[in-house]
Amino acid sequence: MSNQLFFLSLADIFSVYPAIFKEQSKKLKKTKQIYLPSDEEWQDKMYYMLLEIQRHVNDSSDESLSLQDINKKEKPLFDPLRITKILTPGISPNGRRSRTLKYCHSTTVKVKLKTGARWTLPTIASAAKLLRKPPIMVDFKNEHEMRLAYSLIYDVFRYKIVMSNALSDVCFFEQHKEYINDEQRIWLMLFELYDRQFKGRNSEEKGLQASLYKEAEVTELADVLWQHRIRLAASISRMRIRVGALRLSQLLPIHLQNEKVAIAAANPVVTGWINPFLVRNKEEADKILTEMGFTVHGPDDEQPLLEQHCKWDNICPLVISCIPKDRSEFTKSKLMTKHYFIMQDKNFTFGPAIMSKLMDYFELDGDILQTHIGSPRSTAYLAALFYSINRVNNFYVYGAGANLKDYRRYMEMIGVNNIRLFGDAFTSFPMESNRFRTVVGIFATPPNSFSAISDPIDLICSRGGDLSMLEVLTESEVSDEGRQRVAMILEEQLLTLTMSMSRPQVQFVLYQTHSIVGTENEDMVKHVLELINKLALEKHRNAYKELKRLEAIAEAEAANIPAAAMSKDSPRKKDKPSNQPEVPAPGSGPGSTAPPLPRVDSIDLIVTPDIDEFVQDIVPDICINQDDCIKQQATGSYLSLVRRKTLTHLNEKYLIRRAEQRGLFGKPEKDTKEKAKPKAVKLQEQQAETTPQDMGYDQRNSGRSSAQQILQRLQRSTSASAIRSHLTKVSSIYRRPIAFNFIRRECKRFYVLPVYMHSTKQSIRLWWQYAYKCVTPAASADAVWNPNLKFRLHCSRQLRIRKLRRGPWSRRQPLRLHINDIKLLCQVRQRSK
Repeated sequence: MSNQLFFLSLADIFSVYPAIFKEQSKKLKKTKQIYLPSDEEWQDKMYYMLLEIQRHVNDSSDESLSLQDINKKEKPLFDPLRITKILTPGISPNGRRSRTLKYCHSTTVKVKLKTGARWTLPTIASAAKLLRKPPIMVDFKNEHEMRLAYSLIYDVFRYKIVMSNALSDVCFFEQHKEYINDEQRIWLMLFELYDRQFKGRNSEEKGLQASLYKEAEVTELADVLWQHRIRLAASISRMRIRVGALRLSQLLPIHLQNEKVAIAAANPVVTGWINPFLVRNKEEADKILTEMGFTVHGPDDEQPLLEQHCKWDNICPLVISCIPKDRSEFTKSKLMTKHYFIMQDKNFTFGPAIMSKLMDYFELDGDILQTHIGSPRSTAYLAALFYSINRVNNFYVYGAGANLKDYRRYMEMIGVNNIRLFGDAFTSFPMESNRFRTVVGIFATPPNSFSAISDPIDLICSRGGDLSMLEVLTESEVSDEGRQRVAMILEEQLLTLTMSMSRPQVQFVLYQTHSIVGTENEDMVKHVLELINKLALEKHRNAYKELKRLEAIAEAEAANIPAAAMSKDSPRKKDKPSNQPEVPAPGSGPGSTAPPLPRVDSIDLIVTPDIDEFVQDIVPDICINQDDCIKQQATGSYLSLVRRKTLTHLNEKYLIRRAEQRGLFGKPEKDTKEKAKPKAVKLQEQQAETTPQDMGYDQRNSGRSSAQQILQRLQRSTSASAIRSHLTKVSSIYRRPIAFNFIRRECKRFYVLPVYMHSTKQSIRLWWQYAYKCVTPAASADAVWNPNLKFRLHCSRQLRIRKLRRGPWSRRQPLRLHINDIKLLCQVRQRSK
């Protein structure tokens, strides 16, 4: 038995994470759905949304109102002096210290663990009630008592492997089978015996013990274990002797040997944040603390934290650390009973503090979303930070699940009114959902192992006393059930990151875990980042392939080659696009806000536009002195910032740029240049012109028509097709076929030249005015057409034209008219200078 504990103490349960992660990542690779900011459809949606907002701005009587201000509400500033020190884009994220060269001082103190019995009888009785099946409800007087009870349960679960081996060594459950279903309370009473070194209590405490144990229904269990105390003590001693364990914690796995819970319980420093929804400004908070007898220090003070002193934090806004004389009395004070002060471990405040600065750092406006609720107090703290930030319009939080009503009740109780909670899972919404169309930043907080937190009791208490979470945090080995739970956690992390980075409107994602496992941290972010960028590149390559396929079909149809001979997947067999036959590559179309992709000759040379690509950025240093003090502290949080290489700002500039690309301010320069080119070309040059081999990915600089223009020309309805379409409708009405009469129908375009040449003088004058502008490239800007000039037409083919008019319709050929056939007997009057 001791050998098993020895090998267990050397085992690392997190070593199974990489293998499970590899299995889950293979499943995720099957997901190919992704939306990009360069998608034409998404850009049109954003354009019409901004256009509607701009209309409200135009209808408003306030002339100073802008597009970004239409949805904003004026928010009060809790601490105006702190706002001036907010990190801005002009300041380097890291490595730049303040000019004052001040260094931040830690608010932690050294903690010495007490020897002897640590747990009191009321704490043991409360823990016994909670571990009963079903549990007995416990009405804690304050949060300090609640933390003590769950700290004891945490240690019981942490040492359960040792307790189970000792009970098995003395054959306890073979002798007392009636207690098999009450194993957790047996562990509790055995750990309580070990904590007081298997000694009896003082006579003064026996009466209190009897009453409390009777109320908790553990009197019989305590008596039975007292009878086996000598054998149990000997069994535990043998375990320690055989493996040479100086302390009992050395029999535990590596991740459970740390006495962090005992240190947190003995720590005199109380950390939390001032509630700005109930305390309006910093001066009012200082007044309340001073009335309670505290000496308040600013974040710049270098004085160490002493008893009855409190200090504003230098990293996280609203956070205060203080040392009260009596921690139990402090939890009963007005500061906590009226929810002016929310007690919370500082490790859960770093992520929200950084998230609150990113909107100003990236100069973005919009909505913020949090994917999961790990700790309701941490989520409430982020909502409190958004209390003074005008850039944040709405704050959405998903993943409340069955605790939705409790979380909403808690937010209402502490006065948080700028948060919208949802019970739905973030990963359950499809990519096409419009719920997140205005979300520009995501705070990804998926479930994780929580192996890095220094005070797990704070997490448990903030979740209302979650015993199942305690069991997860104190697992000593990975069973089949544990492997399945780890697989679900890793899958949720993968899906959360992937779906956060697959939505076009999201510009940055802050990923947070409280884990020491690299699989949940660096490996997770690196894998998803590579996957998303790879999917984006594949989407651009698929668009390039589709573009080349349509070009090939257009070339084939232009050369009278059947499309079926070129490809099996003919567009006639598939669903044709409604208006635009061409499928341009994202980022390369005329309506894209991305810079045009370079002309390439191969699909391997295609690159992802900057607005579609994600990169991993350095987390900004949000300390007031910017001396990298956040790196010097054990934060217990892993934070990774992922953003788009080029951010898309949905503002007035975006609206104007899209309007220009849609041609609302006139045709683009490209169309003007193409229109200025002469359309009349010599017949000999047309015949001698060779077809280019590859027009490339970008055909904007090409001299000939693009594939889109060719297909539009081919799909344009002719006179015959229009007549046939009309006859089809008439045939369906009269319910009989109506044949097409080729003799009675004629092409109007064929008669253009003869009609103009043999019409009245006014029609001839108009024709000559049109011909002069089209076929006279020498006519400069100074040349002016005078409609009163006399002219005469000399054409060597007039007789042949008259003969063709008398001939049959099938043998008629369109007239080719060249500038050499026309002699203009007039003088062009120059513009007077």
